[in-house]
Amino acid sequence: MTNRPKIIAMVQLPPPMHGAAKMNQFAITALAKDFDLHVIEMRFARRLSAVNRFSLRKIGLAVWLLLRLIWALPRAKALYICFAPSGFAYYRDCLYVLLAKLFHVPSILHLHGRGLPEMRRSKWSESLQKTAFKGLTIILLGESLRAEIEGLDCKSAIIANCLDDNAFIGPATKQWVPHDPIRLLWLSNLFQAKGIETLLAACEILHAQDVACHLTIAGAEGDISKAELATLLEKYHMHAAATYLGPVSDPERQAIFASSDLFLFPSHYANEAQPLVVLEAMAANVPVITSNIATQPEFVRDGETGRLCPPQSPEQLANAISAAIGAPEKTTAMRDAAYRMCQEDFSNAQFANRLTHLFHSILYQN
Repeated sequence: MTNRPKIIAMVQLPPPMHGAAKMNQFAITALAKDFDLHVIEMRFARRLSAVNRFSLRKIGLAVWLLLRLIWALPRAKALYICFAPSGFAYYRDCLYVLLAKLFHVPSILHLHGRGLPEMRRSKWSESLQKTAFKGLTIILLGESLRAEIEGLDCKSAIIANCLDDNAFIGPATKQWVPHDPIRLLWLSNLFQAKGIETLLAACEILHAQDVACHLTIAGAEGDISKAELATLLEKYHMHAAATYLGPVSDPERQAIFASSDLFLFPSHYANEAQPLVVLEAMAANVPVITSNIATQPEFVRDGETGRLCPPQSPEQLANAISAAIGAPEKTTAMRDAAYRMCQEDFSNAQFANRLTHLFHSILYQN
């Protein structure tokens, strides 16, 4: 038996692997040290390609998790939930939160994406969201996401994502010098909104400008299959200058980072919040070029810790790559500043301390 407060954690854990699932692992590890943690795993998809697809199986699983939650709530002091900000999963999670309210159990909602404003456009949906969120504590990944909860009667806390200690390989000791051809890296699951086609179009522009490049693509299939990726490579004349590795393990990721000159992430994903892979590239001493959406400008400070581009702009992405090649000293300075920033602001210990402190303050208050 334990006298520690009981916390229910409703989270997605890998597989499939994505940024939110990895952060959920960090969260439950931190909370389990201070609290009696009861984990209700929300694994609604076995593969990444099925994450956003509706199915009767998901309905049945949602009901089963609801019954498990009803059984656990009478003994709980708080509900921690990785809350879906859009789609069918949003309504499912609203139901779980409203149920916790019936049991007078405070809820802490961790938002790993964007989309709440879109879900309150009509009067009835606004009423639902205001009712569900009233009096709750919402964890946001950055200051730029406060618009997600604008007009809602709830509390908020800023807790950024974090990196595993193993992600830090040590500060770089040499100046950044690109290979010829320059080695570009895409490391993300293959979803159209993550910007892979923007990157391929930028590479085509570089080739037209006689800038030689080779693109390594790593990540599991999403709404783009391996065959569809091959078609895109042909379309942008990159079939001879690109390598697709498929999904990679953590040790393989480090090896890929070590052999790359630039990391590119031109995402235009509507729910993007704080992509973990960009931080991982920074911690691996790979200079980054990414899109200026969501919280990214907060930590990819343009010209200081990386380079930013508008989403879906191959021309500006190609220009940013050329600028990095043409100014190796500046690229070196940005790479080194990014590494130091990750150490200072995105450590696992800092994340754990902030999360557990938040829970202690809520439980003490209640």
